[in-house]
Amino acid sequence: MWKEFLIGLTPDHPYVKPNAPASIEHVQEVEIKLQVILPDDIKELLLEFNGDNYFILSTQEILENNLSLRGYEEFENIDHYLLVASNGCGDYYGYEITEDGIKDESIYRWDHEESDVNCNFIKVANNLKELIELYYTGKL
Repeated sequence: MWKEFLIGLTPDHPYVKPNAPASIEHVQEVEIKLQVILPDDIKELLLEFNGDNYFILSTQEILENNLSLRGYEEFENIDHYLLVASNGCGDYYGYEITEDGIKDESIYRWDHEESDVNCNFIKVANNLKELIELYYTGKL
């Protein structure tokens, strides 16, 4: 479902190349190391294809990017988000993590140039599918 959806939006895109599916162990590693249960939609996507080499991050990239950015003291609120996509220019997209975990499918954008040290995130999509559609149709 996810791969067909992506390919339908990007049939002629020269850089979008879905990876082989992630293993359940890789998905669980992300959850353990980031101490959050992944929402069903991103989990299903990663188990169908592990990132697209362009916008949607792989399990390894999710781990690396989230852990790396959380290491900066000046980014106070970054650990309140699970970053799952990036436009390659320093902006990230992800889910809000509350005290009870991720309870909302909404996706937020962190604009690294517009954000202050509080890491202000702006809601850009109601869910992952909408985010991907907005991004690949140039509406985001």
